[in-house]
This record gives sequence, C-alpha cells and structure tokens, in this order.
Amino acid sequence: MEIQNEIDSLLQRCIACGKCSRICPSMEHDGCDPMEAMTGGETEILECISCGLCSQVCRRSDPFRVMQDLICLARELHVPQSFHETGSALEMRDCPSRTELEPKWTGDDAYVMPGCIVRSKYPFLEYAASVALNAIGVRCSEIPDTRCCTHPIPFRDMNSFERRDVRTSIGASAGGKDIVTLCAGCSSELQEVSVDNDHIITFLHAHKDSLPRFENGGPRVALQPGCSARMLKKELAEIVTVMGCTNIGNDSGCCGKNARVSEELMEERMDECRGADFIITACPMCFSKYDSHEDGIPVLHIAELVAMATGDDATLAYHRIKPRN
Repeated sequence: MEIQNEIDSLLQRCIACGKCSRICPSMEHDGCDPMEAMTGGETEILECISCGLCSQVCRRSDPFRVMQDLICLARELHVPQSFHETGSALEMRDCPSRTELEPKWTGDDAYVMPGCIVRSKYPFLEYAASVALNAIGVRCSEIPDTRCCTHPIPFRDMNSFERRDVRTSIGASAGGKDIVTLCAGCSSELQEVSVDNDHIITFLHAHKDSLPRFENGGPRVALQPGCSARMLKKELAEIVTVMGCTNIGNDSGCCGKNARVSEELMEERMDECRGADFIITACPMCFSKYDSHEDGIPVLHIAELVAMATGDDATLAYHRIKPRN
C-alpha cells in the first residue's frame, strides 16, 4: 500500500530530536505527540489538529504528512463522493450568499482560488476577495479549475500521481496568470508541485501601496493568520497598518480545528484578542471556528477587511457573530 510505504520512508528519516513535539499545540494540551508517532510508538493520533507546525520546524522528515497518513488509515477515510460530483472535498451547502452576493468578476489579470471551505460554506468570502482585488486595481475571475487542492486528509487515499495530476491541472487552468488563494493550505499544495501562486496575504502585501484606507481610522484588530499562514503575520500586520487599522499586537496561535483540545486553544485565542473590534484571519477554517465561538469576538477574513475599507460591508450580513456597536 503506497500510504504505508510513505509512512515507513518518512519514519526512517526521523532522528527523534523532539522539535515537532515542542511546537505542537495539541501536545501542549495533552493531546497527540508527533515525535511518538515518528518513532513508531502509539499516540493519540486523532487528537492531531493538522496544523502542520511540526513539519515547519523539521529539517529531516515530514511529521505532518505522517500524521495525516496515520489519521487516514485509522479512520479508513476515502476520497469523498462530493469531489467526484462537484470537485469539492465538502458537500455544497445551501448558502443564501451564493445567490444573493455574486462575486464582482472583472477580468483575468488574476484568478482567485477559493478552496473547499469557502466554496461549500462561505461563498461570500469569494465575493469579498473579488472586491478586494478590484480595489487594488487587479481585474480578477474565479480560477477555471476550482477543484479541491487535495490537501484534506481523505485525499491521502489517492496515490501521489493522482494528487499531482489534480494540482497541476488546477495550475494549468490559469494559463500563466496570477493565482491568488484564500487558503494557505491550497497555496502550499500548489507550491509542492511547482505551481506558482500567491496566498492572499502575500498578494495584498505586494500591492500594499494600492490598498484602500479607512477614512476616519480603522478598527482595532487582532491578527490570527492561521497555522498555515503563520509565517506571514508580519506581512498581515503591515497590510492592516497601511489601511489605518490599529493592530493590538497580540500573540497568535492555532484555533484547534475539531480536535478535543479545540476549546482550550480557542480560549487562549480569545484571551490574546481581548480588546479588539475584530479578529483578522486569512484561513477559512479559522474563520469558521471564530465565527461560531460562543460569545466570541467578531472575525473578518483579510479580504473582508479590505472590502470594508472601500465601504462594502455586505458580507457581514452572513456572519454568525455580528460587529459590536
């Protein structure tokens, strides 16, 4: 089985240095231990939150890939039927914003790759992205091949050639034009097969001189870019500052996704963000978690903040947690 061969190959490269365990948000809260998994031991593998931080600090192997593979085997996951039907890893929900708030596509200077969570649950974020790119003078459209990037765990059931074919096909559909992703997971998957693209933080930062400004001073914001975009927090901070927002300078971390440790991690994030009018994220999964957290702080995807600076706050009507007066 290819997935087991991949695991065995990556385990052999591990030197048990412990870096992955020390950075793991789940391990910090008595969840899983990635080094234990990498040395062939048993750990609470289903407590992995798939943040990928373990592989960001590992120079020899890829514990994140191992953890994904092990979860796929443990849960006996397979490529979802929705992927074959709609190209998405998730079933397309009946979202009012899908018909009420159509993206403002204006051309093909750049293509927006929304990602599965946006397509299925939060299509209004793609609308916000179209407004944001138009605001900086970039004519945009949705990427022709909108299929899932194969990042989610069930796609470990595909062999590596099948996954590569999907990702290279997505890249080829852009015809050499800029690809802007709303999800850093999508961005890293495309980069893995040498498909040039920019995560939206990187793209907006490159056009920061063209960003709209809040006329009377922007909101106070806390920055939670998401684990996959963690390395882009400095660029995110420069974006919000250029637009006239007040950055409260909070620490940032993982939202916990859907693991047992999620609630503890979310409480940490709420404590860090206290005093902000909005949490600014660049991760659709984080957006989902923050927007559904009871008594939470209102959240904006960075594309929504840019749209708001232009005077367009139409997407806020579809949020669960509304802005405070």
